[in-house]
Amino acid sequence: MSSPIRVRIAPSPTGFLHVGTARTALFNFLYAKGHGGQFILRIEDTDRERSQDIYTQNIYDSLKALGLQWDEGPDVGGPYAPYAQSERTAIYQEWAEKLLASGQAYHCYLTQAELDAEKAAAQAEKRAYIYSGACRDAKVREELAAKPDEHGNPRKPSIRFRIPDERGTLSFQDAVRGEVSFDTQLLGDFVIMKSDGTPSYNFAVVVDDMLMKISHVIRGEDHISNTPRQIMIYEAFKVAPPQFAHVGMILAPDRTKLSKRHGAVAVSDYIKDGYLPEAFCNFLTLLGWSPPDGEEIGTMSHFAQQFELARITHSPAIFEKDKLNFINGKRIRTMPLPELLAVARPYLHQFDLGQYSEDKLFAILDAVREPITVLSELPEAVNYFFGRTVILDAQLVGEVLTGPEPAQILADFKNDFLATANFESPDTLAEAIKGFTNRMKPIKTKTVMWAIRAAITGRTHGADLSKTLYILGKEVVTHRLETALTLTTGSPA
Repeated sequence: MSSPIRVRIAPSPTGFLHVGTARTALFNFLYAKGHGGQFILRIEDTDRERSQDIYTQNIYDSLKALGLQWDEGPDVGGPYAPYAQSERTAIYQEWAEKLLASGQAYHCYLTQAELDAEKAAAQAEKRAYIYSGACRDAKVREELAAKPDEHGNPRKPSIRFRIPDERGTLSFQDAVRGEVSFDTQLLGDFVIMKSDGTPSYNFAVVVDDMLMKISHVIRGEDHISNTPRQIMIYEAFKVAPPQFAHVGMILAPDRTKLSKRHGAVAVSDYIKDGYLPEAFCNFLTLLGWSPPDGEEIGTMSHFAQQFELARITHSPAIFEKDKLNFINGKRIRTMPLPELLAVARPYLHQFDLGQYSEDKLFAILDAVREPITVLSELPEAVNYFFGRTVILDAQLVGEVLTGPEPAQILADFKNDFLATANFESPDTLAEAIKGFTNRMKPIKTKTVMWAIRAAITGRTHGADLSKTLYILGKEVVTHRLETALTLTTGSPA
């Protein structure tokens, strides 16, 4: 019987949650949910200087906004609590002591200045720096421990892992990359507990993953170089390592490292800008993974059922903002109107939505959503539906509403169309508009439509005109038309 699937995302709260970590979290989430497993959140906050509560909260909020709810974590608890590394120091010390007791680790009394001198000597000799292993010798440790540091203070030792003397090739099977090998002769004894009593990343992550029974470690390829050290620690504890899966990087379209100018902003900023969580996750899912059915637009539950590590590519994924906009825009155009209104309300707070019925609000969103790519575009798209008047700027008046033809169009529209048109539905208004444009010939239909739209909405493009008239209602349309006529001819006609 196979072991249960347990995966984790373990971000450091040293900044806001970014795209790369969100993609890693999503891949872990999809794998867990598609295989009946558990998705764990662990906060790696041992960097005391850079870790901040505001970043931890941003991690919580961003993952929840994306719908990536964890089964175990610092805020929800679980059988392997605590889930924040800063609360697990005693655990790391306990396991480090086990390695000390077995001779697989030792205290290192070299100061940072002395280590820097070793490194400088290696650079001067143009060779790769590997820790000398000086403190492997018990006598050297004893001598250094009795000697004050360069400031005259007692030395505080770190704890180093003793790499086995039998050096050679260390290989592991990566679920994404196949067999990966490292030459352990290129590795020196490494620190597992720092002199300030905090664990190193490689040690803490092994202890945590081991005790939390993590079955699969799905993470970015920047962690590949850490893997041999971690495997050696697992072997020292006589514990089988988890299945590793190292995912390719996310690059900008020019194949450089993703930066803010390419869109590498915090996930919370994308959500604030109006990217729908489901659409944003859909986009992230395709950054390094492809669905076997070829359908690139889908729900997370659908993708989870198809998600296999073998379909993750080790090649870099390209962050294409246009594709994100396409997926988000399609989601906006196809989601049920009640759902769209619910997510749109925060972006429409400057408008008095109470002036319309819910059905009319649905009609507004349906009328404007075709070209929308993000919800933050909604205020500009809907603003002419609110208020009795609209701003007619001088350029619009001069280019579209000035002259004998526009004056005739607006006067006839008021006296002919508005006097007889049925405002019961967009369909009845569409038929009436068609009849009106025919009666206005030989004036071009485009000229007729531009003049009417400009007078009523203050712009020359926007939602379907029949839908616009229906939503605004006859009284508001009449008022705006009279305002335009007064402005352009001096009389409401």
